[in-house]
Amino acid sequence: MVGTDTLTMIAFGSTTLLTLGVLTAVREIFSPKEIITESGKRIRGSLRRTATVFDQAPARGLFGRIDQGFDQLILESGFEMAPAAAFQWLIIFALLGGGGAYLVNGDPLVGVAGALAGMVLMLLIFTIRRARRLAAIREQLPHVLEMLARGTRAGQSTEQAIALVGEEAGGILGKEFKRCTQQLEMGRAFDRVLASLASRVRLVDIRILTTTLIVQRQAGGHLSETLDRMAMVVRDRLTAARQMKASTGGGRMSTMIVAGIAPFATIAIYMLHREHFTLLFEDSLGRTLLMTGIVLELIGLVWVYTLLRQDN
Repeated sequence: MVGTDTLTMIAFGSTTLLTLGVLTAVREIFSPKEIITESGKRIRGSLRRTATVFDQAPARGLFGRIDQGFDQLILESGFEMAPAAAFQWLIIFALLGGGGAYLVNGDPLVGVAGALAGMVLMLLIFTIRRARRLAAIREQLPHVLEMLARGTRAGQSTEQAIALVGEEAGGILGKEFKRCTQQLEMGRAFDRVLASLASRVRLVDIRILTTTLIVQRQAGGHLSETLDRMAMVVRDRLTAARQMKASTGGGRMSTMIVAGIAPFATIAIYMLHREHFTLLFEDSLGRTLLMTGIVLELIGLVWVYTLLRQDN
């Protein structure tokens, strides 16, 4: 016989997912998809073309920036899904984590913690996937720069060199340059196409490349030599980054383990020996010490994250 708690969680999860599906379908079918670009032009979406966050001007409000940041995370991660579908996966993981924790422990607070852990896990998956995709782009970039240099040195125009990369390079950058070629064939301005590329692939090296191509088209110059030097610099940076990671790998791993022990140990002790936390929740000094520890832990995690990203 299935318990009441199990039936309640199943009914709640089913109702939530059904509501999300209906609202998403209604939004995609009936809502007007009008977007304001950076130039102030209004674009109305249709079933033929799905406008993305890269067509939008930067949001001014906090919630708008959060919404755009989530959309960029999903699109840059390389998953073949819309941001609305990714948000549904967040809800699914939250329901699985929260419902599972509640059924095992029976405490609503543990259920909320499990739901938050499920959402954080899904966001972590998207973040790791985006980091790996950007790393693959960095590895491929020197080869692409050399292909562009060879094409322009052989007498091809910049558009022809971009089309060559789109056809021959393969990988992630091959797809991105093929998309640039399609936009150029549709009559879009050259600088707009490269600005769109820089917004889709948010790397400093890509931004430098697009700026170089735009300036060269306007002012002229020896593009092939510039691209060769850029390829050499990018390759040297990749070599230095690999050496840095190899020499600091042990320290980085130790730091990550030390930073992650406290949250997992706290959750384990709370679930197994809850009486040890009585003073922390009931006594005023205990609550002060608990909040102080949480704040210091968050500061330490942010500091470690900043140190780990200094080589990017």
